[in-house]
Amino acid sequence: MFMRETLLIVMLAVVSAACGDAGADLEVAAASTVPTQPPIVLSEPTPLLVISEVGGCFMLGPNCATTLVMSDGSFGVFRTDPANVSDAPLAFSDAEYAGFVDVSDLARSIAGTDFGELRRSLGPGACNGCVDGIDLVLRVFSTSGTEDLDSQQLAFETDVDLFRHLEQLQRDVADLGTLEPQPRGS
Repeated sequence: MFMRETLLIVMLAVVSAACGDAGADLEVAAASTVPTQPPIVLSEPTPLLVISEVGGCFMLGPNCATTLVMSDGSFGVFRTDPANVSDAPLAFSDAEYAGFVDVSDLARSIAGTDFGELRRSLGPGACNGCVDGIDLVLRVFSTSGTEDLDSQQLAFETDVDLFRHLEQLQRDVADLGTLEPQPRGS
C-alpha cells in the first residue's frame, strides 16, 4: 500500500512541476488577448428609403402613409403631408407606429441599381390616384446620392429586384401595424 501512495504522490509532483503555475499563465494570456477598443465601431443608421403614398388614400382624410426606412431596418410610419409629399420626415418622434424589418435584400438592390439605366428600361407609369388608387413616390438614398422615383412616371415592375424587395418591405411593415384611418379635419 505504501508503494502505491508514494507512486501517486510522485506522479502528482511531476504533473504539478510540468504544468507550473497554470493559473497565472492563463491570467496573463487572457489579459493580453482582450482588446482595449471594440473591433467594430457601428455607425449611426442612415436613411435608406422613404416611401410616400399619394392619391386615393387622401379621399376621406389624411390617410396616406409615408414610411421612413433606415439602414439598420428601423422604420417609422407617418401621415403623408398632401401639401408637400416630397417633404419626408427624418425622425421617428412623430411616427404613428415604428418597428424593425430586415432590409438586407433591399439594401443590396439599392447598392446594385444603376438608376439611370433603370429609368431608361422601365415603361411609363400610371396615375392610379386618378381613379382613387394609390401611387408611390420613393426617395432612395444610395451611395451615389438621392434618387426620386414616382410610380406615376415609371412603372414599378416587380420583376426588377429593387421593386420586388420594395414590395416585400411594404408587406413586412404592414405586418407590424396599420395607419388607423382619420376623418377630415382631425
